[in-house]
Amino acid sequence: MNRITFAARNVWDKARKALRRPGTLGFYVRTYLGGRASVPAPDVYVVSYPKCGRTWLRAILCDYLSRIGVEQSPRDAFRLRLPEGRVLMFDHDGGNWVPAPRRADRLRFDAERYAGRRVVFLVRDPRDVLVSSWYHLRYRERIYRGTLDAFAMEPLVGIGKVLAFMRLWMEHRGVPAAFLLLRYEDLHADAAGAAARVLEFAGCRVDRAHLEAAVDAARFEKMKRREAAAGDAEEPWRRPGVAGNEASMKVRRGQVGGYREEFSPQGLARVEAVMCEQMPPELDYGERGTDAGKNRD
Repeated sequence: MNRITFAARNVWDKARKALRRPGTLGFYVRTYLGGRASVPAPDVYVVSYPKCGRTWLRAILCDYLSRIGVEQSPRDAFRLRLPEGRVLMFDHDGGNWVPAPRRADRLRFDAERYAGRRVVFLVRDPRDVLVSSWYHLRYRERIYRGTLDAFAMEPLVGIGKVLAFMRLWMEHRGVPAAFLLLRYEDLHADAAGAAARVLEFAGCRVDRAHLEAAVDAARFEKMKRREAAAGDAEEPWRRPGVAGNEASMKVRRGQVGGYREEFSPQGLARVEAVMCEQMPPELDYGERGTDAGKNRD
């Protein structure tokens, strides 16, 4: 699939959602046109490739900050207010799919944007990223129409692109004033502990009772129930892509190692061959991913 086809299908998907629920248009304008120009500038970024768990992390942090008295804006999906007027922003950077993904060789690191900032880099096993991405683009937004095995080899969204994004950030991790590597698998193993690391990195105090309550409120089954019930929400990420279709939900399964049930043996072998050649050595998901999947599914 080329960028023109991707962009055309993406625009049509968003137009269809906005026509069905007019309030959704305002969400798209604020999110995609406001974006980088919004003020104040973030003090902390959480950067991730799509489908690495930022919805879950954001839900925990947003709930926690509200519990300690830092009121959050219901109209700003990707910016959180921190104590003392500071701001945390969630960003896909060059991994963004809107209006269409960049090719791997077109990814560039924006040193001017991130120098002097604090950056949390959220990563996930690339095999699970591919599965979640495929479900999102195949069933939720109906942009991609092929199989998972074919999707994994697509230049715009496949394994080569995921690894290029990871390599770019690991190579430039010394540019921000401070850099925290956080794995999706860490959230599964100890969500409260992982969220506490992010909060402390952002300069926030950690109240363990409030944090445990926030983690409980953001459990996957609760988030799925809220999404399934949010039929008229203007924010499209708060409702299923197709009512009643679990495959089209934003919060779908949230597994570690779920890729084993999705790829064909031949498709998985192709993906892992690319990972052996291109995976940033600091992330070592070849072995770590396998072990994590066995222990935490």
